[in-house]
Amino acid sequence: MITLTKLGRNIDVLRPFFLRYGGVFNDLTLGTRFMWGDEFGIEYAIVNDTLIMRETYSRHSSFYFPMGEDVDGALIKIEEFCKKSGSGVLAFRCLTEEQKQKLSERYPSAETTYYRDWCDYIYPAEQFKTYSGKKLSGQRNHVNKFKKNYPDYQVHEIKKSDIPRLKEFLVEYESENEFSGWAADEEPRVYSLLDNMDYLEQFGIYFTVGDKIVSLSIGEIVGETLFVHVEKGLKEYEGVYPTTAQEFAKKFAGENVKYINREEDCGDSGLRVSKTQYHPLFIKEKYYLTVRSAFYLIEPPVLIETARLTVTDIFIQDSYVYAKLYTDEKINAYYGYDYREDLGENPDGEKVFRFFTSLKAKKEEYSLAVRLGGKMIGEIVLYNFGFNNDAEIGFRFFTEYQGQGYAAESVGAVIEDFFAKGLKKIKCRHFKENSPSEKLIRKLGFTQIREDETHKYYELIK
Repeated sequence: MITLTKLGRNIDVLRPFFLRYGGVFNDLTLGTRFMWGDEFGIEYAIVNDTLIMRETYSRHSSFYFPMGEDVDGALIKIEEFCKKSGSGVLAFRCLTEEQKQKLSERYPSAETTYYRDWCDYIYPAEQFKTYSGKKLSGQRNHVNKFKKNYPDYQVHEIKKSDIPRLKEFLVEYESENEFSGWAADEEPRVYSLLDNMDYLEQFGIYFTVGDKIVSLSIGEIVGETLFVHVEKGLKEYEGVYPTTAQEFAKKFAGENVKYINREEDCGDSGLRVSKTQYHPLFIKEKYYLTVRSAFYLIEPPVLIETARLTVTDIFIQDSYVYAKLYTDEKINAYYGYDYREDLGENPDGEKVFRFFTSLKAKKEEYSLAVRLGGKMIGEIVLYNFGFNNDAEIGFRFFTEYQGQGYAAESVGAVIEDFFAKGLKKIKCRHFKENSPSEKLIRKLGFTQIREDETHKYYELIK
């Protein structure tokens, strides 16, 4: 299973992946990840030169689409991680239409959505250089007015020696504005971005009118897109924003830059109006995809009835009998699990019950009691819950109840019940020398798919 490492603000590990595969959204740029990495708890792993990245915000974790050549291998690792996470939920964020489609094909039962607040605004780069055309006449007029009112304005490219003065500008900018929500969270991060511009390969400009700094803009280029991470202006200088945006495009949107990404509006109504007034080429949707494991198909309390048997949940009053089944050496010779690994020698019923309950809480296993006349005679366990409505099944019965068809009757009923609930595939396996299990498995309709030195493996598809 993969081990995720906290990213913090050391984004060197992301750099080669972002430069090659990033730039689709502002979330996949060095500037954004540096500014907001601590807020969103980024963790990562690299598997076969493929980046796996997870974000956690407000206790909700989701993965970005893997970046690298081995996407399918990375998705398997993510699935394994989520199976062990205890939630039984696999979630992805910031997906393109193509990525959403690929994952939807992989996980047919997945739910997808997008949130308008987090969509990126994408514009043609040339549009910002000229503001040509009737639809941008307002921006053109503002630029002309700014230039008329402040004919001595100058545009400067940011150098390291400018940073102390730019921080003073930010203090003045903050003093004349009231911030809330994401805007308030952004302000202290701009200072840090300024301090680390070289490390992050950022660039920017600032305006002066006389000796006074009146605006600031910082961004980066990834692929064909110029990203604008920061844009601040003193509001008393009418037209400073469209003029700054235009000069930023003229300075940095060279012949290889086709688009400008001015990022999301975060649900701020004023920002939404402003960004829309620049007439984006399109508003790029970020899709979110969530799929639950097959564990969620189980609807407790379970009650499945056959001609002779009932299959139910295992209750606290079953603890003593369940512990006997759990620790019987003869019964468990071919079960493939040594209880001592987790429970030690001679665990009592209470300890066994607590352990199996913990596995259920972590969405790893769901054990069921097979009952004859109310008495527990065996167990059926569903486990290894997948994200494609698939799971694995196992079973064991007290010796005195074997060979009487109880296993076939109860396991068959459980399979039928869970297929009706939406399960699409059930897997199972047995030791090669366990011929009774092989006979039962084949009787239930399973098809052998492979074998190794110790086991034969089967699946049953609805």
